[in-house]
Amino acid sequence: MLLHLILFVFTFPLTRAMNNTSKPGCPTKCGDVTVPYPFGIGADCFLNISFNLTCNTSIEPPKLSFGDGSIRINNISDLELRISTIVSYNCYDQSGTLVEGYPYAWTRLGSQSGFTFSEKNMFTVIGCDDFALIARTEEDDFTSGCFGLCSKAPNVPYGQCSGIGCCQISIPKGLSFYNSTLGTLQNHSDVWSFNKCSYGFLVEENSFKFKGASDLSTNYSDFLEKIRSTMPIVLDWVIEPEGNCNIEVNTCKGNSSCYDVEGGGYRCQCHRGYEGNPYLDPGCQG
Repeated sequence: MLLHLILFVFTFPLTRAMNNTSKPGCPTKCGDVTVPYPFGIGADCFLNISFNLTCNTSIEPPKLSFGDGSIRINNISDLELRISTIVSYNCYDQSGTLVEGYPYAWTRLGSQSGFTFSEKNMFTVIGCDDFALIARTEEDDFTSGCFGLCSKAPNVPYGQCSGIGCCQISIPKGLSFYNSTLGTLQNHSDVWSFNKCSYGFLVEENSFKFKGASDLSTNYSDFLEKIRSTMPIVLDWVIEPEGNCNIEVNTCKGNSSCYDVEGGGYRCQCHRGYEGNPYLDPGCQG
């Protein structure tokens, strides 16, 4: 009897904390992706319109996305989201003619949404005759680029994005919009035998492992599917990007506190020794 009582006392708060994920009556998952408040699916299930998500159950597995459905969400944590990346690509025939391509890619999060592209991402270019530019043209304060160059397949190093067949550059903190443009120097005419296609994409650092010449010769549809399905973009998120903890904050619930985030906005966190969702009543549990 004593043993049963001890187990009950120690497991009860943990169970309450785990069940305190979404607002009562709201979906807690879309497929295998957990949807914690302040995010929500459906009316009155989210904190504000920025956290309004859509679950498309007409496909398998179900697709979780932002309200308009254009950005797929793979994972949500208390600091970050991971979304599917958009890949720009070009493929050429032996004469150098473009036969398949999507050279322009962009993603817009909304400057007032509280979501920005994390510095954990790297802009990546794959190819031996290629360059790509990434820019935030609306504010005209960020433009950068990367070259992927090589002449022979044996010279392409496995596992290294050093500019030989693969190039990566970092992005600045605070981006909420970017566009990328993929170009070529000689239409792959000198490298077509082992590299017919080129790619440009934003991706979480260390999630992409360059496999050298084998990536350069992989069928483009297989390569695109691998990137889109297994290599995400990381987003940072905050509550009220123009707000801070100096103003009256009613968002943080019991046994939690507000903290400011560098770059603007704030989040809530449970006090030490407490667990649960700090955005939902009754708050964090001891």
